[in-house]
Amino acid sequence: MTKNQSIRVGLIGLGGMANAHRKMISELEQLQLSALCDVNDELLHKVGDEEGIGKEKRFNEMEVLIQDPNVDAVISIVPNDLHANVLELCIRHQKPIMAEKPFTLNFKEAEYLAELYEKTPIPCMVGFSYRYIPAFRYAKKLLQENKIGTLRHMEVRYLQSFGAPIFDVPYLWRFNKTVTGTGALGDLGAHMIDSARFLVGEFKSVSALMSTFVPERRDPASGSMRKVEVDDYASFLAELENDVVGTFLTTRNAIGSGNQHEVTLYGDIGSIYVNCEKPDEVLLSLVDAKELQTSKEVLEVPTGYRRQQLEDFIALVTGQEQEGIPDFNDGYRNQKVLERIIESAEKGQSVNIDE
Repeated sequence: MTKNQSIRVGLIGLGGMANAHRKMISELEQLQLSALCDVNDELLHKVGDEEGIGKEKRFNEMEVLIQDPNVDAVISIVPNDLHANVLELCIRHQKPIMAEKPFTLNFKEAEYLAELYEKTPIPCMVGFSYRYIPAFRYAKKLLQENKIGTLRHMEVRYLQSFGAPIFDVPYLWRFNKTVTGTGALGDLGAHMIDSARFLVGEFKSVSALMSTFVPERRDPASGSMRKVEVDDYASFLAELENDVVGTFLTTRNAIGSGNQHEVTLYGDIGSIYVNCEKPDEVLLSLVDAKELQTSKEVLEVPTGYRRQQLEDFIALVTGQEQEGIPDFNDGYRNQKVLERIIESAEKGQSVNIDE
């Protein structure tokens, strides 16, 4: 496939997050939405009508869409328990894919996929969307320029409030361990892990604590209370490469937080702070070597750091070299760190990532 060819995309899963991907597809001339898949017939035909997709390209079974010769690439927005299945089908049918995070339901599934992928690799992108926040990309450049001196430690937080008891959120699929694998850790923590890997490097060890603050939620179907088996709080200390240490915290019970993913990087002569809720700003603090006074400056992110996520998917599918694309290996490594965090919390001790 050449750079100028239109890439016919099949979209699997038409829930809420699919709307964002439909918008991104519409913004790029090289992508053409050509097929849809969902188990919900009403939703399938509603979106099909909105997008002008013929009924013959509206599927209930994802393998039928994936093996369709008129689908060049797949974008998958399905629940966590289906992530591995979609990836396996794409590997077997040699179809490029943009898959959602977390990579899989658990690390056992990730290991199985890695064996398949090693034999017959495909272009595979994982939806670590915070790599495409301009402030995060600019922060990486400032680190590469040694703007704050030797990096010593980092603090990463991803806070939401929707799960706090006062909001009385009912039992949803996000609280079902069979569907999600984990709670806040896999949903939000996966992004924290990727941000750290993107900005700093690989994890070497973790020491974790996980908790469930709201142990029961009301089932909207039956009205009875159901046990919540996934975490709504996770924190961990980590050692990363080059002796960088990090503290990480995520919860769905942080009153006052909307969708607050923030990173602070501390070096010998300064610090860098970024927050996804301020995507075009970087707070840079520097010490004046002569006066030993710290100055703080809000930097506007230059325009060159804005890149739409699916632009990189196009680059991957068409074989273009592009630095920093979150690929299959990033998904695999992320899932491995998630596994070790869970292991550490269960054992109550520090765990090495590669044992």
